[in-house]
Amino acid sequence: MILYLILSVAVTSPAAAMQHEEGTVEEVRQKGQEFSQYADDNEQNCLRCHGRLVYSITDSVSGSSRKELMAEHNFISGNAFYSSVHWSFSCLDCHSEGFKSFPHAIETRFETSWGCLDCHGYDPTYAQYKFEEIDAEYQKSIHYTATEGAFTCWQCHDAHYYKPLARETGSGRENIFKSNEMCLHCHGNPDVMGLVTEKELTMVLPRHEWLPDADRHLAAVRCIDCHTRMTDSVLVAHEVMSADSAVNTCTDCHSQNSILMGTLYKYAARESRDQKGFVNGVIFSNDSYVIGANRSKFISLTGMIIIAMVLVIAGVHTVFRIIIKPVKRYYE
Repeated sequence: MILYLILSVAVTSPAAAMQHEEGTVEEVRQKGQEFSQYADDNEQNCLRCHGRLVYSITDSVSGSSRKELMAEHNFISGNAFYSSVHWSFSCLDCHSEGFKSFPHAIETRFETSWGCLDCHGYDPTYAQYKFEEIDAEYQKSIHYTATEGAFTCWQCHDAHYYKPLARETGSGRENIFKSNEMCLHCHGNPDVMGLVTEKELTMVLPRHEWLPDADRHLAAVRCIDCHTRMTDSVLVAHEVMSADSAVNTCTDCHSQNSILMGTLYKYAARESRDQKGFVNGVIFSNDSYVIGANRSKFISLTGMIIIAMVLVIAGVHTVFRIIIKPVKRYYE
């Protein structure tokens, strides 16, 4: 089984991070609301409303109050926020003081949101994550060019909930599921899609009917493995290509030179090889979706056991032949 890349990654404030001897950033505080120095302020200023599906609103003139339902896109799960990479932040680190007053002023709502490079760009502390290269790829992607920049990092990576999938998910299937879920958040929802484009949403499954057993493909491969330009420099490619440039031939994946070995499996395979050696890490532990895509681990193990038993029987037979042959000569 390929050992998937699992690194302890925290994109937090400098006080919550330290430099590894190899230059990686490692969190030194346990995540969670009880460990956040801003938890009380966050609750008082923001989450007392945005952290609840039902909140109270009071008329400042009459003093009367009533309950309202929080709009789904304005609801922030406290549990999810305090387990994200930004868990140690105060809400007002990113949102202005204007949001402390309610109802929020219109001009406050139109404030420009912070981008990834505003905090992480050109900072040696985060150089290993290559935010600058990711941003350069993103600006060449169809997401950016077709929306004139209306599509931002946060459409895929909600700042309140973001976790680095490739580093924190415990299995390849979990990584695939969550990555595709990110794509379907827009491409499976016309209302969300309408926030960045007037283009009519086309349904995902019908567009992929050319694939044999489309459901199996979509469950075993990330959307970005076929729809982004391959890169060797960053962990996850961000140059999303137009649909007519996507991978559309079987041999691109089902071959010994599968593109998946340069996308979905490249870091996992490299780590597995480094830790287990070539034979164990590449030959026996290789779980890649290439030739033998319907591979059964049970059948693979059974086959290896049968081969081992055949070798043992052949070895025992050879030993007995060597022992018995001199005895037969003696009696003859």
